[in-house]
Amino acid sequence: MKVNEKLADLKLRPHHIIDIITGYGNNVQYQPHPFGHARHLVAPKLLSDLNLKVKLVLGADDICTGCRNLLPNGKCSDVLAQLTPSPSKQAYNDVLDSRLFDHFTLAPDCTLSTGEYLEIVNKHTPGLERICTHPKEDPEERLTGLINGLKKLGIRRCI
Repeated sequence: MKVNEKLADLKLRPHHIIDIITGYGNNVQYQPHPFGHARHLVAPKLLSDLNLKVKLVLGADDICTGCRNLLPNGKCSDVLAQLTPSPSKQAYNDVLDSRLFDHFTLAPDCTLSTGEYLEIVNKHTPGLERICTHPKEDPEERLTGLINGLKKLGIRRCI
């Protein structure tokens, strides 16, 4: 696939896009979060324009902007408290996104349109939920949300 060289409109982690599409498929309403991150601002932009250029990154992105857990060095200080022991969210997300980059045969810092990236996601669904289901989350519910989100955006036309 040819990667577009145009400057990106957004800088996002691969799994953050999948999270937004899954939430959209599950009819999540994005509201300001107590942590202060920008998901509620990024999600509408992402969902409204499949031609939006997104730079896929391995690290802090435009959703992380404003988060109380984002350190000055660009690292996340949060942990996954739902797990024992509680791993660093930074390390967990870096591993998750590295797996997604490998699975999709993409490189960090590549720029694609939202639609191009979601076409890749669609080609790996079902199956993708085995990689990107978060701890304590139901993989079937995650898969259903992702498929519904892809359908609502017109990316997925059949089952």
